[in-house]
Amino acid sequence: MDRVEKILLILMLGMSTSSFADVNLVKDKQCMQCHDVTAERIGPSFQRIAKRWKGNPVAEQLLMSTIQQGTQDGGGQHWSSKANMPNSQERPLVSNDEAKKIVKWIMGLSV
Repeated sequence: MDRVEKILLILMLGMSTSSFADVNLVKDKQCMQCHDVTAERIGPSFQRIAKRWKGNPVAEQLLMSTIQQGTQDGGGQHWSSKANMPNSQERPLVSNDEAKKIVKWIMGLSV
């Protein structure tokens, strides 16, 4: 394996490890109880969220707020669904750093 191949391999492993860690964070924060990566459940799929907010300059802040505070306190209803994201008292707390990682992971799913 030449030097370029080794560098590419290291970069790929680093990206996949980061992605794996973010999936674990999403699971740890109980997001998967209502969301799925590709399928609609109680809440919209993560891919649908990414597609809807792609290119929106306020997406990161709005999504972080909703992740941390729920629908009511985090910016209001974003979907036609009657389901609301629970507030921070009904699920695990999410720090700013964790919310940013979750948003980055979700937006990376944009197709």
